[in-house]
Amino acid sequence: MYPTELQRVAIYLRKSRADLEAEGRGEGETLSRHRRALSALAEQYRYRIASVYEEIVSGERILDRPAMQDLLHAVQARNYEAVLVMDIDRLGRGNMVDQGLIQDTFKSSGTLIITPRKVYDLQDEFDEEWSEFEAFLARRELKIITRRIQRGRRQSAGDGKSVSRKPPYGYARDGGLHLHPDQETASIVRMIFTMAADGHGASRISARLTEMGVRTPTGKTRWNRSTIYAILQNPVYRGHIRWGFFRYRKIGTCGGYSRVRTREDEQTLCLNAHEALVDEETYNRYKTHVGRHPRVAQQRALANPFAGLIVCSACGRVMQRRPTYNRPHNSLLCLTPGCKTRSARYEIVEDHLLAALRPLLQEMRVPAAPGGARGAHAASADAEMAVLRRQIASLEQQYGALLGQRDALHDLLERGVYDAPTFAERKHGLSERLRDTELDLAALRSKLADILAAMDLTSSSEAHMRIMEIHDAAPTPALQNRILRQLIETVVYTRSKEWREPDHFTLEVYLRV
Repeated sequence: MYPTELQRVAIYLRKSRADLEAEGRGEGETLSRHRRALSALAEQYRYRIASVYEEIVSGERILDRPAMQDLLHAVQARNYEAVLVMDIDRLGRGNMVDQGLIQDTFKSSGTLIITPRKVYDLQDEFDEEWSEFEAFLARRELKIITRRIQRGRRQSAGDGKSVSRKPPYGYARDGGLHLHPDQETASIVRMIFTMAADGHGASRISARLTEMGVRTPTGKTRWNRSTIYAILQNPVYRGHIRWGFFRYRKIGTCGGYSRVRTREDEQTLCLNAHEALVDEETYNRYKTHVGRHPRVAQQRALANPFAGLIVCSACGRVMQRRPTYNRPHNSLLCLTPGCKTRSARYEIVEDHLLAALRPLLQEMRVPAAPGGARGAHAASADAEMAVLRRQIASLEQQYGALLGQRDALHDLLERGVYDAPTFAERKHGLSERLRDTELDLAALRSKLADILAAMDLTSSSEAHMRIMEIHDAAPTPALQNRILRQLIETVVYTRSKEWREPDHFTLEVYLRV
C-alpha cells in the first residue's frame, strides 16, 4: 500500500556498474530514465518533491558518495517523510557497517523508503527483516560482479590489452584496448629514459621537466621523483602489459586503503604486447646506473608518530621526517621541488604539537562500544596484555639488576678482587644474560604491539584509559601513529623563508573529534 499526498519527499538517484555497461550498449542515460520513472510515481500518488540527490560517482562506500552523506544527514534530521529510489540497493550495497548505518538512520527517523516495487517502513519488523535480506543479496551480487570483472581484466591483460582506467602516460589506446604511442607524450617518456641512461637522477629529471613546463600524467605543473620512478620501473614502456602487480587492501572502517605488492603467481604479464617506447640499449644503460646506486626497498619500522598527518600549507604535500647530516637531530621538510616552505627541527615541532594536544586530549577517552558491550575476543586480549605487561616489567627489573652487576664487576676488577681471567669469564656470562634478556624483552614488546595494533580499542578495556595515556604507553611509534590518526584529521605546517628562529612556525590542528 502506497501512502498518498506526502509533502516532504526526496529522490535519490545513483548509477551502478550495470548502468554504465548498459549506457555503453546505447540503452540511454540511466539517471534521466530513473528520474522520469520516480517523478511519475510521485505524480501518481501526489508527492511533493523537496529535493533530488544525484550520485555520479561509482564508489560503493558511503565515504565515497557525498550525495548519500547529505541525504543521510537530512533523513537523520527528519527533513523528509519518504525517499524515492529505484531499488533499495541503490542506497548502498557496500559493507555491513554502511548497510547498518543506512538502516539505522531510516529506522530511527521513521522515514519511508519507496520504490516502484515496494514501500519499506523499517520501523515495521517484517519490512526491516526483508530489507536486511535484500541487502545481503545485494552484497553477494556485488562480490560476484567484482570477481567476474577482475577475472575478465586478467584475461584481457593476458591477451595484451590495456585494462587500466586510463592508458599509461605516453600511450593512447584504440577501441580494442591495444596501446600505441601518443604523439604528444611519447617523446617525454623517451626523454626520461634517455636522461636516466645518461646518469641523471630522478630529482634532476623532474626539475628539468618542471622547467620545461611539461604537464605531469595527472595534469599538474610540477613533477616529483616518485612519478619518474614509476615510469622508469613500469615494463609497459618496454612493450609489456603487466596486471595485478599491486593489490589495494582496506584499512579499518574509515575508507583508507594501503597498496600491497602481490606475489608473482598472482600477477599477469604479457610480453611484447605493443610498441615499446624505450629500446633495449637505452634501458640497459639506465639499469647500469641503477646498479651503481641501488635503491633497496627496506621494510623499516615507522619512526615518526605523526607520519602522514603534517602537511605543507604552501603545496599541500605531506611533510617528511628526515635525518640531518652530521647532526643528532632530524628535520621536518617538504620534498616538493621549488616549494618555499622552510624546514624545521622535527623534535621541536613534535614537542610543540604534543604540548598543544595534551591539554585538549588529556581528559578525552576512546568512545566505548554501544551499550558498553565487549566481545570475548576483546576480554581475552585485555587479559593477555595484562600478563605481557607484568612480564615486561619483571624483565626490565632483571635487566636493570644485570646492568648493576656489570658495573660492579668492573669495580671489583679495579679493586683487584678479580683477576683478568675471572673478570673475562664473569663478564662473558653477564653479557650473554643481558643479550638473552634484551631478546626476550624485544619479543614481548613486539607481541604487545601486535595485540594493540590488531584489537579494536573501542571495544576493550583500553577504552577506559585516557587517550594520552594510551598514546604515552604505546610501545612503538607505529602504534602511537595509529592512535593519533583516530584523533587528528590533519596538521597544517607553515614556515616562510624569512622565519629564522628555530621555533618560529605555525601549526593548525584539525581534530576528528
